[in-house]
Amino acid sequence: MPWKLLGLAEEGRVELCMAPAMLDELAKVLSYKRLQPRLMQLGLTSAELIAYALSLVSIFEVTEGPRIVLADPDDDIFLHCAIVADAAYIVSGDNHLLDLGMYEDTPILTIRDFFATEFPEQIE
Repeated sequence: MPWKLLGLAEEGRVELCMAPAMLDELAKVLSYKRLQPRLMQLGLTSAELIAYALSLVSIFEVTEGPRIVLADPDDDIFLHCAIVADAAYIVSGDNHLLDLGMYEDTPILTIRDFFATEFPEQIE
């Protein structure tokens, strides 16, 4: 489903929002050993995948705000970015964020729930 979301961004049907600090998190996640076989399967390096993501996102400058996710303060950037970007949704697989359910009137959804809400025809 993440590839479908990127496809929707390529088509201009969704806008993906990112703060520069989120790039660091993306690079960190893409370096996980468990993801290396998937990257090899896709024929992509983590740098190529980051470059692809950057071609699809709108970058927002986000200043540090209040602590929200006490269990994982690195997750706060996603919430702050959503507010600065005036996002309709925060789409995440992170349980710390999903447990919040909502942040300042912005629903936090799994990617499956996002598709069920906005693009049900895309769900297989």
